[in-house]
Amino acid sequence: MITRFSVAMTTGVAQHLTGHLRRADGQEDCTFVLWRPSTGSRRTTALIVDLVPPEEDERIVHGTVDFTSEYFLRAAGIAAERGCGLGFIHAHPRSRRWQRLNDVDYAAEASFAAQTITLTGLPLIGMTFAGADARYGARVWQRHAPRTYVPTEAENVRVVGDRFTVTFNDTLIPPPEATDRQVRTISAWGQDAQNDLARLHVGVVGTGSVGMLIVEVLARTGLQHLSFFDFDTVEALNLDRLLHATDRDVRLHRAKVDIAARAARRSATGANIRVATHELSVVEPDGFAAAADCDLLFSCVDRPWPRAALNLLAYAHLIPVVDGGIAVDAHRGRLNGAEWRAHVAAPGRACMECLGQYDPAHVPAERDGLLDDPAYIRGLPADHPLRRKENVFVFSANAATAQLNQFLTMVTAPRGIADTGAHLYHLSTGTVDQRLEGCEASCPYDGVLMSLGDDVPVTVTGRHSAAERARDARALAVRRWPLRAQRAADHLLARLLDR
Repeated sequence: MITRFSVAMTTGVAQHLTGHLRRADGQEDCTFVLWRPSTGSRRTTALIVDLVPPEEDERIVHGTVDFTSEYFLRAAGIAAERGCGLGFIHAHPRSRRWQRLNDVDYAAEASFAAQTITLTGLPLIGMTFAGADARYGARVWQRHAPRTYVPTEAENVRVVGDRFTVTFNDTLIPPPEATDRQVRTISAWGQDAQNDLARLHVGVVGTGSVGMLIVEVLARTGLQHLSFFDFDTVEALNLDRLLHATDRDVRLHRAKVDIAARAARRSATGANIRVATHELSVVEPDGFAAAADCDLLFSCVDRPWPRAALNLLAYAHLIPVVDGGIAVDAHRGRLNGAEWRAHVAAPGRACMECLGQYDPAHVPAERDGLLDDPAYIRGLPADHPLRRKENVFVFSANAATAQLNQFLTMVTAPRGIADTGAHLYHLSTGTVDQRLEGCEASCPYDGVLMSLGDDVPVTVTGRHSAAERARDARALAVRRWPLRAQRAADHLLARLLDR
């Protein structure tokens, strides 16, 4: 039984739908669509992959719209043949934003909900198109009793591509309560944009130097629902660039995600922030599933395997990923230069592999644990990208800012521009390289893997030995805390008695 539900589609599919459903004569129209499931740990998303438009004699437009049983059976047959579920969309031409079912539409969708699951093996997805602003409402029809099917409302409908637009179900996810702490923020882009921005479920993958800065900005911007992913522990060598981390956190072997959660709650300007922490890598099955619950992800990792997993989430599961990275050119204590990248991996944009953010040939090496083997790393050439570990706080701040700019541009589209391309910043020359073209022609991510969801034929998750060791070490340290505290108390008592 699906309890939390959403819908997502690419910009291309959304444009096709708008072109069909927004009629010049202002009347209602309809179409069947095909969908595939994307299953997270708590939420299921229906990925709309294609339209099955009606033929001329398969629907009747008379102000409202009706369709024939032949149209339904043809569309259901195509869905079954392609291994997809079936959805039905009808238009409310003059409406805006989220549209709920009226009694007539409820009865119409309920009449073929049972047949749909019988013919396709997946439940019927019902959607309503608001013609005035090209927004959607959605629901999934599920069996509650014999011959009784009831709709479960979606939380949101997302359109992913050059721009990222989300229509929220105000009943399930109401607009945030305004606070005096957000006056200046809201003045920049308005209350409507703030309502949509604040309700996004955003995941930050990697809460190190860059990720922690992004956490701070998201919390102060008023986002209400954040999830953090990192298996690592705070160490002394992190303190020169890890915002909010302290010597005490090092002594207590605290997880980085716990520092991030503490910081987010302290810095939050929203009234009801919710923070979830996952001491997991995104390549572990549970971490990948939890990431699939998010509307959008920030990639703050520097390894090829998690980047490959995030790339798959961006295209196969339609969860846009704001990615970035830092490369420092230093030799014998002298800084020669530095670069930081920022871009969005999403349909129609260049993926992380095409941008050269990771080499797929390095993924098997990481899966085998070689990238955590000092002997293997020492054997690589001195200029190999896997050996480059230099970073300082000022570069982290620049990289975080660049990623946040990409995020804000994609969501708010200032002057109507949502995609400014992938950016590469050069410290030594003060210049920026910009890539506007998308993936290479042969890229599978913006091709055969697009919108496959659970049906993707690639297994990118597995056991992560380094993550398991980090969690085990923290657990052991926690078990030793009471013993340490007792020893400290005994030592203090002995000193007092000596006096």
